Amino acid sequence: MLERLKGRVREIGRAKHVDSVVGGLAADLRYGARILARNPGFSAVAVLTLALGIGATTAIFCVVYAVVIHPLPFAAQEQLVVAWKKDTTAYSPWVELSHPEFKDWQAQSRSFSGLAALPTLAYGQGYVLTGRGEPALIESTKVTGRFFSTLGVRPAHGRVLDESDDRLNAPKVVVISHRLWRDRLGGDAQVIGRSITLTGEGHTVVGVMPASFEFPKGVDLWLAFTATTHPHTLENRGATFLQVVGHLRPGVTLRQAEAELDTIIARVAREHPETEAGGHRVVITPLGDHLLGSARPALWLLLAATGMLLLIACANVANLSLARATSRRAELSLRAALGAGRGRLARQLASESLVLALCGGASGLLLARALLAWLVSVAPSDIPRLEDVRLQGFVLLFSALITLLTAFLFGLLPAFTAANVDLNEALAEGSHRLSGDRKGKRLRGGLVVAEVAVSVVLLIGATLVLRSFVNLRGVELGFEPRNVLTMQLRPTGAAYDEPEARRAFFRQLIDRLEGQPGVQAASAVLIRPLESAVGWDATYEGDGQSKAEALRNAIANFEVVSPHYFRVFGMALPAGRAFEPGDKLHAPLVAILSEALAVRLFGSARDAVGKRIRLYDRDDPWRTVVGVAADVRYRELQEVRPDIYVPLEQSERALINHFAVRTLTEPKALLATVRRELLALDPQQAVSSVATMDELVAAQRARPRFGAVLLNGLSALALLLAAVGIHSVVAYSVTQRTGELGLRMALGAAGPDIRRLVVREGMRPVVIGVGVGLATAFALSRLVARLLFGLSATDPPTFAGVAAILTAVALLACWIPAGRAAKLDPLVALRHE
Repeated sequence: MLERLKGRVREIGRAKHVDSVVGGLAADLRYGARILARNPGFSAVAVLTLALGIGATTAIFCVVYAVVIHPLPFAAQEQLVVAWKKDTTAYSPWVELSHPEFKDWQAQSRSFSGLAALPTLAYGQGYVLTGRGEPALIESTKVTGRFFSTLGVRPAHGRVLDESDDRLNAPKVVVISHRLWRDRLGGDAQVIGRSITLTGEGHTVVGVMPASFEFPKGVDLWLAFTATTHPHTLENRGATFLQVVGHLRPGVTLRQAEAELDTIIARVAREHPETEAGGHRVVITPLGDHLLGSARPALWLLLAATGMLLLIACANVANLSLARATSRRAELSLRAALGAGRGRLARQLASESLVLALCGGASGLLLARALLAWLVSVAPSDIPRLEDVRLQGFVLLFSALITLLTAFLFGLLPAFTAANVDLNEALAEGSHRLSGDRKGKRLRGGLVVAEVAVSVVLLIGATLVLRSFVNLRGVELGFEPRNVLTMQLRPTGAAYDEPEARRAFFRQLIDRLEGQPGVQAASAVLIRPLESAVGWDATYEGDGQSKAEALRNAIANFEVVSPHYFRVFGMALPAGRAFEPGDKLHAPLVAILSEALAVRLFGSARDAVGKRIRLYDRDDPWRTVVGVAADVRYRELQEVRPDIYVPLEQSERALINHFAVRTLTEPKALLATVRRELLALDPQQAVSSVATMDELVAAQRARPRFGAVLLNGLSALALLLAAVGIHSVVAYSVTQRTGELGLRMALGAAGPDIRRLVVREGMRPVVIGVGVGLATAFALSRLVARLLFGLSATDPPTFAGVAAILTAVALLACWIPAGRAAKLDPLVALRHE
């Protein structure tokens, strides 16, 4: 009984202690709020500074979380990979697989619990949906039976495709995207089991995927590969057009899986030397890296930049808090004399910092909401998962954590510094004023060094990205984008199984359109310029090259075009001629090369005309070069590849994915004309992805422009905060040293002498900070190197320019308070002391 009573007493004691601590903290917070309310100028500046740092960091983190950190809509995503081959004997970074080779991988590999294959986007499929309003070309892909089970995804309605669907002569079934189900099928939950008409044939809808699932990006239909592919293609080892998605078994590393697949492809090459090339190696990439691409490093860079801005904001507020705490030394000394310990004083000052941080965090959260809405509206559409960006629980937790971290960063140092009171010195009135607060001065100088160093790093990164974007805007496209309307157009259906039928279709469509008012020229093309980094690779051999030389040729961009293609895109032909109607299938085979390729193979554009080139391998026929075209940036603005053009009439497969029209008026005004003539020619066909070439160029520039605008906005804020911070430190120093400066002037120092003294002392930490920042930026330069175009990450003019600009801004920030110090009246200054 006695023991229970003692335990109860201890519990009551602990509860009272907790209540006392909580009550004391609440009282400190209330008192801190009252103190800050009496200093509205300081409080407003501090809260605004913190709100900028916390708001920007929260908004960018929200984007990073949705795009990069938030799990992909797949089960066990860390084990999902994409596998390709690389040709080590030639300049061929990616090699697709044939269906028989994929089946070899699937049968012989033990590193994967699941393997699936699908065509690369360069071999995009399209089905025209009819019977549901206006005909629409729907982007689709064919997948092998284990595709959905390998990814570990479940449908929102119905079921997914499985191996029972992936066989010859299986019923035609399809899984549709949530977007297609919502927009074209009215969100009808009863659609499962019903038939939809795709390119004139009925397909039964067996499943609807959730809205979060989009792989590959832009695809709205998934069909069974074997059931929808020609048997010859299924058996042809020379038909290489597949990429592989795999699910690694637990414990299997990327390197182990690559080694196993390397063994398999070497074995297959020995068994089938007539079709399988040697020298191939497997490259396996995590699926997340494959999907996010360059968006991941760019977003992490933006988050790092906002983190730097937050550090600068914290350093600024810490400097203001140090100055304010020093000015309150008499108050703190009196508290200490009355018995308050250092811990108690530090807790009081820390509570004031916490109040500031909470106000800054709340204001920053409101700012983050506004910034987030703006970011989503201006962000490039090709950033994946952008539709998932929103303020959510984890982001709010992050905002709360950085608010507390901010309070710790800017509040702890001033609190403990100010609480470290020497009563004898503090109560000796005026002694600390004449001597100056040496310790506080060193701390404030150190904060300025850190602030300037971080500002230099941020400014250099932003300037490099901005200059890179300017270089990108200035590149020669190789074509004239104005007044060009483009679209995806693939003649689909049994009527177009034969290449000649596809050629005839485009001949008739071009004749129809070129007879319409406002149309200057029209052309079919395999893949239009700047089509989202998608292209068709080609290996080749130039006239007079040995096999070894041919293997070292850079991979070319391959294009199939109709005769007026070069007129439509305004491409110059420095030598030779364009394709002509007489370049038919049974006429001598011809080709047109890009200028860089012509120079590399034959010395000059003029010398290339009349020479020969052979595509793919030595079994292909030689083609005579009849013209040389300007170099074109087909896949992305950052890269120029060699280009090889062949006429549609001489293309054995006659594959076309896009169509283009040069207009005499606003391009999209003629879209109705294009659709009318297309429907008149064949009502079962449709166009999609309609865009002017100006829009495609702008889309390619959107992501680097987005990064440049954000980084330079952040760097401008950093420069402003750094200038304010330096100015406040120097101004406070002048105020603290008024008596000293008055004494100097009384002893004969002139105004310019005082100005030089103040500027020199104010610039000393700035110069140190600039040096530290330059060294840090140089050490971190490799982190931004891959994001730059046309300049080095250690570009000397950029480093020198940033150092000069920040030094000039700091000099101005020092000059203003130095000017006030130079105008002091010595009598007034000495009376102040």
